[in-house]
Amino acid sequence: MSDYVPNNRSFKLEGFAEFEAQLKALGEGFRSDLVARNTLVKAAKDAMEPVLSTAQSMAHFDPNNTTQIHMRETLRLDARIPNSKDKQSGYVNETDAAIAVVSVKKSAVSLANEFGTAKMGKRPFLRPALDTKADAVLDILKDRLAFIIPAYAAKLSRRRKK
Repeated sequence: MSDYVPNNRSFKLEGFAEFEAQLKALGEGFRSDLVARNTLVKAAKDAMEPVLSTAQSMAHFDPNNTTQIHMRETLRLDARIPNSKDKQSGYVNETDAAIAVVSVKKSAVSLANEFGTAKMGKRPFLRPALDTKADAVLDILKDRLAFIIPAYAAKLSRRRKK
């Protein structure tokens, strides 16, 4: 996949002001970070699962390597409320309520595979995995939020009644 060219697509997302207002109303009287963790973070993690599995299938694998861990075995998916270090990234905005990241153990090998070196062509696997699964990520995110938010709202409603 050394001829990979990143997909520069755009998405138009609407209704987030209303969505934010609904989440704030949902969490009225509860910690906003807990509301985000129990709704947005869970949905984001579920939505990025296809990217993780695609990246694992695309990561370079050396069948002759029987002594060391394969790069695809170091891939992981993490979803969280962005911390100050995350917000230093050009990919995370100050207003982001939750992020989900598919990453690989940072090493010279993983960087060389993703971006190439002077001696080795690039064999990207992280960026193409996201590019090929972007539509699925959005569909899953929408579906999971439609399920998680009402369930969490019902749970908070029961707590308020106590």
